[in-house]
Amino acid sequence: MSSYSAKGVTKSFAGVGVLHGIDFEVKPGTIHGLFGHNGAGKSTLLKILAGAQPQDDGVLTVDDEVVELASPREALAKGIGCVYQELRLISNLTVAENLFLGREVTLHGVKRTAEMNAYSKTLLSSYGLNIDVTRTVKGLSHPEKQLIEVIANLEGKARFLFLDEPTTALDGNQSADLLNHVRRIALDRNIGIVLVSHKLDEVLTVCDEATVLSGGRVVYHAAGGDVSKQAIVDAIVGDAHGKHATTQRDARPAGDVFLRVRGLAGKRLKGADVEARRGEVLGLYGLVGSGRTRFLRTLYGMETVTAGTIEIAGKPYHPTNPKQAIGSGIAFLTEERKIDGFIPLMSSFQNVVLSTLTRYRRNGFVDLAGARASARRTLASIGTRGRLDAPVKSLSGGNQQKVLLGRIIEQNADLVLLDEPTKGVDIGAKSDIYDIIRRLADEGRCIVVVSSEEEELVEICDRIAIFQHGYCSSVPRQVGEWSLAKLREAAWAPAA
Repeated sequence: MSSYSAKGVTKSFAGVGVLHGIDFEVKPGTIHGLFGHNGAGKSTLLKILAGAQPQDDGVLTVDDEVVELASPREALAKGIGCVYQELRLISNLTVAENLFLGREVTLHGVKRTAEMNAYSKTLLSSYGLNIDVTRTVKGLSHPEKQLIEVIANLEGKARFLFLDEPTTALDGNQSADLLNHVRRIALDRNIGIVLVSHKLDEVLTVCDEATVLSGGRVVYHAAGGDVSKQAIVDAIVGDAHGKHATTQRDARPAGDVFLRVRGLAGKRLKGADVEARRGEVLGLYGLVGSGRTRFLRTLYGMETVTAGTIEIAGKPYHPTNPKQAIGSGIAFLTEERKIDGFIPLMSSFQNVVLSTLTRYRRNGFVDLAGARASARRTLASIGTRGRLDAPVKSLSGGNQQKVLLGRIIEQNADLVLLDEPTKGVDIGAKSDIYDIIRRLADEGRCIVVVSSEEEELVEICDRIAIFQHGYCSSVPRQVGEWSLAKLREAAWAPAA
């Protein structure tokens, strides 16, 4: 039987091994679930299989024929497609235009729009979809966009299709509908599909086969009736047993409760109960899509509150926008600094004072020299290096992150929300950032940190709470009560 397989695939980055001899296979007409914790190697394997990255060693074969994939386009030519978490559809084009993107039907240089629309309508109907193909993609629901991209790949003659976290942005009913469509496509069209996901309960309802990666190795594989949810969880958690984080600090004296949240709900946030104290670092842990980032963004007024209450220093707080949050003494460090963190062409000094320019206003003018001097002192105090008067985009990742932390220091906020504060920085910069976070807590501020790294949370936090499926209902536990394995197990365990 034809299949797409990887044998002995290895991959290293800067001398650090990420994949260590991976064997993996997807068969036509089946769905293969690929699971693993953060850093297990799933994304790297996916990129190699989809032609987005070359392996160092090992062999890829399609129908027993060895293939070398130099690009995703070359992979698609071999019948291999991939739909990533960040969809590649063009929002301002119609459904039909997206389906025909790069292969438009023309006559004498003029697009034959009616012909493309008619074909697209028939095509979608054959998949059981009733979508107006003349609508722009931006008006579609997220599940509809997912399916359009899946179908676009199948129209590109994909026989093997990889879906990266396809249900992360969906609620329960939407996820079930999407997965049922995917299941039907696999069976009816004899397509081999790989689902990469953290949502075990949902994905296992449609999987024929399951593989778990841990530490860049296959630690579990089963097919048919032998696939066991508990065995998958045990395999994922097992890698953390015996691992030890950095020696923990002496616990800080507990301060008064500064942030009290009850039943907070919003966009894909279903109900969060959280308390955080002055002078502590509270860690929030969970899988991708668990709601931890949504929680921070909702507190900062970036996403709408639909239910629940928030109190800050014993007073009701109703977030509406970031400007109001800043005025309420809240600072936020985004996970994606290059998207919504800094302004790339502004200098480090300018970026630091963006939230506090009104402080330097004199008679209708901004005291730029005073603002610059303050920014210089702040950045010097945290050891920021590089050309700080040049565009901030020219700095290293670690120094860019220090610039954003400098803005928080300059803001002098009482509640500091940090989303993946060491993402994309080197080991030396991590240590510096940990020191900055501890200093902010020692000054009596209330610090809430989201991180995907168990070791990081155990290193810097006083207490840790778990987010699952949009909920946070467990009482935060002292960091000494958590092992790395317990953290991982709590994140993957079924929600109560």
